[in-house]
Amino acid sequence: MRLLRFLLPLVLVAFMAGTSKPPLSLRFHTETNPNGGDEFTLKVPLPDSNQTLCLSKVAVISEQDVMAIFPFPANDGTQGCALKLDEHGRIALDTLSQESRGTMLLGFLNTRLVSAVQIDRHVTSGVLYIARGLTPQEIGILSKHFPALGAKKKSKKGAPQATPAPMPPAASFNPSTARGD
Repeated sequence: MRLLRFLLPLVLVAFMAGTSKPPLSLRFHTETNPNGGDEFTLKVPLPDSNQTLCLSKVAVISEQDVMAIFPFPANDGTQGCALKLDEHGRIALDTLSQESRGTMLLGFLNTRLVSAVQIDRHVTSGVLYIARGLTPQEIGILSKHFPALGAKKKSKKGAPQATPAPMPPAASFNPSTARGD
């Protein structure tokens, strides 16, 4: 009986740990001054390019700033995703799009570089785009952590309710100006 009292909580904890969401780290870093010092900058080589960028070690936008996602098929056969940011993320995107115009913004999903765009305009929409390069598995991970824009939600009584329509993919960073394309 004592053994059962000891084992039952352990089995429950193990069961609950097995049903947890997959890990997610979504970070966006801005290009910074290479003379800023090693404690504040991180050198990152761009794929398909001989170029190395110096990035701020501190992310300006993270997964904690994302409210919802809108996955879409990209032209190259991969997937893209629009990220609807919360108020903190919207203000961070608004500020960085004004103060860091002309620099690069790099997005990392679970340490993999998934987005490299040049900041070319002021963005006030609160929507950040990963234009292409995501795998179906990565979209699945994002979908487990964030609701999809435009998806039906179930109300408390079980009747579906429509969520706000997705924002159109425009008025954000221009992926065609990204370096390394």
